Amino acid sequence: MQRIGIFGGTFNQIHMGHVRLAQHYIRELQLDKLLIIPTKYPPHKVARDLASSRHRLEMCRLAFADVPEVEVSDIEIQRPGRSYTVDTIRQLRKIYPQDKLFLIVGSDMFLTFDKWVEFQEILLNCTLCTAPREGNEMENLKRYKIVLSQYSENLRILDIPALKLSSTEVRGKLSRGEDCSALVDERVLDYIRENDLYHPDLEHEALVEQYTETIRSMLKPSRFEHSVNVAARAVYLADLHGGDCKKAELAGLLHDICKNMSQEEQLHWTKKSAIIFDKSFWDQPQLWHGFAAAEYIQEVLHVSDPEIIEAVRWHTVGKADMTTFEKIIFLADLTSAERSYPSADEVREIVDASLDEGMKTSLLFTMGQLLKNQQPICRDTWLAYNCYVPKNNQ
Repeated sequence: MQRIGIFGGTFNQIHMGHVRLAQHYIRELQLDKLLIIPTKYPPHKVARDLASSRHRLEMCRLAFADVPEVEVSDIEIQRPGRSYTVDTIRQLRKIYPQDKLFLIVGSDMFLTFDKWVEFQEILLNCTLCTAPREGNEMENLKRYKIVLSQYSENLRILDIPALKLSSTEVRGKLSRGEDCSALVDERVLDYIRENDLYHPDLEHEALVEQYTETIRSMLKPSRFEHSVNVAARAVYLADLHGGDCKKAELAGLLHDICKNMSQEEQLHWTKKSAIIFDKSFWDQPQLWHGFAAAEYIQEVLHVSDPEIIEAVRWHTVGKADMTTFEKIIFLADLTSAERSYPSADEVREIVDASLDEGMKTSLLFTMGQLLKNQQPICRDTWLAYNCYVPKNNQ
């Protein structure tokens, strides 16, 4: 029977503090193997300085190259849809059915562990381990251990030297071009330089700030929240499916910029489009705002990027043969964090796994709703349906 540790985290930026902490846990828990498991891109917030999952995985492999007990795993990055710790434990339990598992979490996570999804199942399958980040945390951890002990006795609080170095601090130093050779493995630093990571894009950040304040002034609070969520979801999907994350963030912020305009204003901007619309489109004012926005952002905000413009334009109706980027914005709108329709989580998992399957699912739902409510279906939505649904049914 092996003793196997599980150490998950964003690891953005992986640094020597992580390596030393891992070595302490290996020694204190007498581990035969320690699995380092980078998490996927967080789906509900924009993390502009978060390296892609591919980069974080490779940097972890470089950082732990000299620790023979460590195995860096992509088990969560490869899993489609939302990834919860209980899913990882279930998968690892199948791989290591007879071995003893030790789940290592930070002290803040330990103190809220009863809020985790299926936390009791996790406790039944592994020993939960933590250590105080600061000297005065030990008593709080011991008190909370008593709370968790009603579910399991498999709890360990280790007296390990506090991790005094934060990833945020390291990223700040990297972005400012400061010397990090004492904080980050030289191989990781070389990788960061080769891939141009953690350099702030001041022009992009300025645009994000500008567009955020613009939509804040033009949209109702709930619609503003939706737009911010769509931007976050679009970045996440772009990272998953090979899109441009920065463009996705901007398009997500701008996609509904005309949503709260009067119908007269939306009509004004929509008619500036050179597209010839069918009668059913003009009978559905709720579809106009995407086409209005495509013209508005060009003329008023001076957006010139055709990918952003076209993704914003088609997000309300869809069309046949959409580009990857257009699909990302269309589906980010459907699956943003605040969406709570029945099966929303299931749809998110489908979209995470495949954009084309996501298009099929969304169009089946949209067409079903339109037919149920006896509403007209515009030409481009029909064409989108005929493009994605039959193709995926073959």
